[in-house]
Amino acid sequence: MKFYVLLAFLVTACNFPKDPENTFENAQEHQLKIGVTENIPFTSKNEEGKEIDFLKEFARSENLETEFIYGSESDLIEKLEKREIAILTGGFDKNTIWVKKAGLSRPYDSIHVFLIPKGENKLLQHLELFIHKNKQP
Repeated sequence: MKFYVLLAFLVTACNFPKDPENTFENAQEHQLKIGVTENIPFTSKNEEGKEIDFLKEFARSENLETEFIYGSESDLIEKLEKREIAILTGGFDKNTIWVKKAGLSRPYDSIHVFLIPKGENKLLQHLELFIHKNKQP
């Protein structure tokens, strides 16, 4: 009996972490689409800022091309919910008002996070591993 329980666990674990919409694979095959709402010094419209630099480095570490999509927070949250973007950046803290509509990464410093689609585990796992290795003060 223990063998069958172990076998069932191993078979279901083969597809871990889950990537329900293949966001990570789509980013590998195409581009990592990052929504950006301007919030200096974290982000700016000319692809600069500490969060932009951090995400560019994350993309490089995963060999991903990036596309930055600019807009208002509400427009970009809608795109995130529709999975038209994979990550949303803009100086959000872990107490963001968008917590009901988006998943949150762990803080890359003491309080700031990136927003991702709810239920997105594989992308989040890769991003959080990068955050862990590159945590800023």
